[in-house]
Amino acid sequence: MNSRHDRKLIEQMNLYYDARAIWHDYYMNYISNEQMEQLLKPIVETVAPFVASKQVLEIACGTGNWTQALSKRAELVVAVDISSKALGIAGEKLSEYHNVILRHGDAYKLPDIGDTFEVLFASDWWSHIPKACIPQFLEGAAAKMGDGAKAIFLDMSFKDYFKNEPFYYDSDDNRVSIRKLPNGSPYEVIKNFPDENELRNTLTDFSDNIEYYEFDELDRWMVVFEFRKD
Repeated sequence: MNSRHDRKLIEQMNLYYDARAIWHDYYMNYISNEQMEQLLKPIVETVAPFVASKQVLEIACGTGNWTQALSKRAELVVAVDISSKALGIAGEKLSEYHNVILRHGDAYKLPDIGDTFEVLFASDWWSHIPKACIPQFLEGAAAKMGDGAKAIFLDMSFKDYFKNEPFYYDSDDNRVSIRKLPNGSPYEVIKNFPDENELRNTLTDFSDNIEYYEFDELDRWMVVFEFRKD
């Protein structure tokens, strides 16, 4: 990790999302996979061709909402998360999916899961990576991918309600939110909102082929790129 500050923030976020797991689906207005796919239909339809019949590595799968959508289309989904509580909830949702493997692991030090994946996927993860740690994360993820593999990162655009939460900017220009769970426990959570230019500049060392999508009606952006192999 790049600094003690980054490590502390990552530890805080890990604790936050583990504690939040039991409330996560409520916060995200998740009712069922069918409802989620209908709500996010333009995004699902854009993602589907990239993962069809592919071996997919999902980072920060959380409670398994996107894992379900991926597994309906992919050959195999290996879904990794550091929260045991979130994985427990995901396991219940995915009990009848036979092409899914759930693994407990750190996204910055991925477990031994093979190195020939065809697609890397992560939803609502990029915004939580400390900016100084993005190269380290991408290098580790790239080591798990096969030749010609693509990466798909989907995340939130800035919404007005983010203006109402207390936050500060750290020395690396990370936007750090101060959040509380229903039990009152406070946590510091990085929530960055990169624009297209920032994403392209960040990814230029990792890919020559970067596609950017905006889903304005859903307050979402997505970037798709092919990993450059040395």
